[in-house]
Amino acid sequence: MKKQVFLFDFDKTLTDEDSIFLLWEYAIENKKISRINYYWTMFLGALKYIFTLGNFKHMKNAMCSVLKYLSEEDLKNFAAYIYNNHILKEGEEYFNNLGEGYKMLVSASPINYLKYMDKYFEFDVIMGTNLDSNFKIVGENNKHEAKVRRIDEYLKEKDIEIDYEISEGYSDSYSADRPMLEMVKNRYLINSDKREEGYINLSWK
Repeated sequence: MKKQVFLFDFDKTLTDEDSIFLLWEYAIENKKISRINYYWTMFLGALKYIFTLGNFKHMKNAMCSVLKYLSEEDLKNFAAYIYNNHILKEGEEYFNNLGEGYKMLVSASPINYLKYMDKYFEFDVIMGTNLDSNFKIVGENNKHEAKVRRIDEYLKEKDIEIDYEISEGYSDSYSADRPMLEMVKNRYLINSDKREEGYINLSWK
């Protein structure tokens, strides 16, 4: 069944900062972890990244390791913190005025807290990077072509075909999300200095 589909990135598309770094700041401010621990964790992650010749999974695992210090209630509160302090309100208003269509939030951020954004945005599905019980990446980091594979797999299960001509995609990053954005005809770059043929630039605050 063909449907109009709206594809949204999250970090710096609907938010003003990268949410994983906001999570670290949130954990530090709420005394779940020390700033020294943050710097040490990032240092070790960077070393592993260098010594594995650029395998970003090691860095991402280090970034996500803060989750082991936070409860589900903490993550719900963090989602509320993001919504109240870091959501681009013009983006939220734009989203709320989209009308009918199948709305998908597709992000490289960990699903562990991303899933709680369903309280604030009426997405039909939220896809983030999946982590195991030790908060390490399961499968792929949900970025670049991995987003396309996840979207295709999910829509196939739902028997939904993207109506290319009327569907829309939104991201702050042309380089990171070009594969996802090219799944639809109407492509929007949010708060980006990049200018590309076939893309419309929007400024949200």
